[in-house]
Amino acid sequence: MLQSILSGLEAGSWYSLLGLAIVVVMKAADVPNFAMAEIGLFATYIGATLAEEGVSFWVAVLVTLVAGVIAAVAIDIAVMRRLAGRGHFPLLLMTIGLSLALNALIGRIWGQQARRFDAPWSGSFLGIGGVDISWSQIVTIVLGLVGAIAITAFFRSSIGAQMRAVAEDRATARLMGVNVRRVSGIAWGIGGAIAAVAVMLQAQSTLVSTHSASSLIIYGFGAATMGGFVSLIGTFVGGLALGIIQALAGLYISTRIEFAVALLAVVLVLLARPSGFTAGLRLRDV
Repeated sequence: MLQSILSGLEAGSWYSLLGLAIVVVMKAADVPNFAMAEIGLFATYIGATLAEEGVSFWVAVLVTLVAGVIAAVAIDIAVMRRLAGRGHFPLLLMTIGLSLALNALIGRIWGQQARRFDAPWSGSFLGIGGVDISWSQIVTIVLGLVGAIAITAFFRSSIGAQMRAVAEDRATARLMGVNVRRVSGIAWGIGGAIAAVAVMLQAQSTLVSTHSASSLIIYGFGAATMGGFVSLIGTFVGGLALGIIQALAGLYISTRIEFAVALLAVVLVLLARPSGFTAGLRLRDV
């Protein structure tokens, strides 16, 4: 059981990070972004390709992060800014279309074969109390926690306050002297980098492909939903909870329905707390 919980925490960290990427863009640009997993996958494929060609792992990681930032900012500048102020539904449809386009582009460039992005510590284990803990699990869980803390701290900065102001009312924020386009670009860039980290960490433990992005974005949105699309803490905890629920469902019930069980948990949270299960912390979690 402990082994399953650790695996759940690892997967939950992927979901949390992708959920945080979604929430960052939602809080700053007011865009529900369904293309975030494909942005991370596109960047990860670039990094994995470089690593396979013999480029240093750390250089490949840096390129992956930069690729995630560039891809996200390019989407914001080329597409999303043209739809600013038109409501969530057109933006949602556009991001779904972008996710399909990116998915097709990835398949066109790299094919449908699943890939990994092995790290120097991949395949290494640490035995504690009869439980084998992989270094990939440790790194993923630690980076997930550090990422959540860093993003929370960032939103308490002056730029973070500007992002929240833009999300609340773009026109008023502009009148207050906020550079709306700059703030939106920063949010998309941060979201792209976080998404790249999420998929890159996933690719260190399992194979990723154009098909895996579809399930990852659903889990990411599930985590964001548990945080009410506002709470960073709620999103992080929600992602971890989804990972653990998924792992335990696979252990005690069947791996065939672990996806359905995780989604059922999201539905139950929405029924009990429509604003997310950390709604009471929202005023302090901005």
